[in-house]
Amino acid sequence: MNKITTIHFNNQYLDVYGDIEEPSFLAVEVARIVDYSNGNTQEMLNLVEDDEKFWSTVKPLTKKGGNRKPVWFLTELGLYNILSQSRKPIARMWRRVVHQQLIDSRKVKGMDVEEQFAEWDDLADTVYIDPETGILMQSITIAGGDVEQIPCV
Repeated sequence: MNKITTIHFNNQYLDVYGDIEEPSFLAVEVARIVDYSNGNTQEMLNLVEDDEKFWSTVKPLTKKGGNRKPVWFLTELGLYNILSQSRKPIARMWRRVVHQQLIDSRKVKGMDVEEQFAEWDDLADTVYIDPETGILMQSITIAGGDVEQIPCV
């Protein structure tokens, strides 16, 4: 997976990998930004859904011709999930900015808070947590109009 750009927020830099439309982020770099202690990246990864993280290769272990080491990446949703849960200053600032954008977006759409939550409630009808397995599921419409429940993995 190739680095495509670097994003900047509040004096922190984060490399972006893969595709600009569906970006990925090295989990160890995200852990550094939210100040997870060295070696606890796996603990951070346990905070996100299975479909918000994945293994891939990025850097050779040795110089020319070396093997590639598999590493954890976060999807864009995974990054946002971590930033939403962290109490570190950078995450708190990020939440403030993003939440203000949500409010501004609602107002631009001419919606009051009740209408916004009604819209979100309708969208939430397409996802649920299976009570037996604890897996996050999503409803999809298949050919013919039937709806199936699939894991978000």
